[in-house]
Amino acid sequence: MSKIQSDYFPELTGIRAIAAYMVFVHHFNFIDPRYFGSVFNGMAKELHIGVTFFFVLSGFLIAFRYSNMELFSFKKYMINRIARIYPVYFVLTVFTFIAYNSFSTRDWTLLFLNLSFLRGFFEQIKFSMIAQGWSLTVEETFYFLAPIFFLFLNKTKVAFLLIPLLSIAFGITIHLLFNDFKIAGFFGSKEFVFNYTFFGRATEFTAGMLLAYIIKSDIKLPRVILHFGLTICILSVFVLFKLQGNGEYDFGIRTNAGKIINTFILPFLGIVPLYYGLIKYNSLLSRLLSSSFFQILGKSSYVFYLIHVGIIHSIIGHYISTNIIVNFILTQIISIAIWHYFEEPVNHIIRKKFTLSKLNQTLQGSN
Repeated sequence: MSKIQSDYFPELTGIRAIAAYMVFVHHFNFIDPRYFGSVFNGMAKELHIGVTFFFVLSGFLIAFRYSNMELFSFKKYMINRIARIYPVYFVLTVFTFIAYNSFSTRDWTLLFLNLSFLRGFFEQIKFSMIAQGWSLTVEETFYFLAPIFFLFLNKTKVAFLLIPLLSIAFGITIHLLFNDFKIAGFFGSKEFVFNYTFFGRATEFTAGMLLAYIIKSDIKLPRVILHFGLTICILSVFVLFKLQGNGEYDFGIRTNAGKIINTFILPFLGIVPLYYGLIKYNSLLSRLLSSSFFQILGKSSYVFYLIHVGIIHSIIGHYISTNIIVNFILTQIISIAIWHYFEEPVNHIIRKKFTLSKLNQTLQGSN
């Protein structure tokens, strides 16, 4: 069975690790300009694009696996999503809540907003507890809306254009409606809507869904597409760096041109061609990312992403070493352990229980 038929893409599993490491470098920029130069230091600041890599990948995988609405089961779809995302996030969030707060000062509302993923709609608390978890609100919003998008796309391919435009319009409308209420920054600013909510980043998921359509339709693109996509990704980071100016902006993405690059150019002209080339063509890069070593790194990348900033990072820094390389290695080891002994087993238990429950219902119904 080909990987297209099996819907498992080992090279894309491997690239998840690269995306997680991009975000790590973005958060802990250890590219010292004294030794590597200001250009590489400035480009490292823009490696937040690892999140864009994740969003495009999510759009692709969900669309590739679930866009056939004739076979679609919303219950099974959501159980699979919850089994994959929620258990380890729940445990780490509760652990963070306990570690950072005394019993007398715990904010149970904040805990609820974090556990429900709702905190990502509020600008003032988007970085609370597991700071990088704001992106999971974006992911979960896509998960809920994806079936509607698939129905739309099955009717007209114009939806590839309309979905981002309508999403942006919806996000800005909500911002304008609630702007005067000041509810913890609920859709608090246009910049927040564009950078931290699904409605401003819908293009990234749409790019992934477009890639799924291209792959399923067996549209042939030349082998050079891999190198083209990789070049656009690198150039996007460089241009974002140049948009920082002379310290006028901390990140290039905060400029209007930077938003256009991150929202449109990078996903459609960079990441989609790169992913297509990795999937379709045998290359040194695809073989490296498909290796057993990178499969382990990729499968544990979700845990790595959740713990690379926060309480576990602080514990390592306080009790073991403040050296960022040592911290990185230990974080990776802990991530693999959590993935192997908790995330993956719990995921299988939840899916197996659902499958057995459905089988029992079927057998009872036939008696």
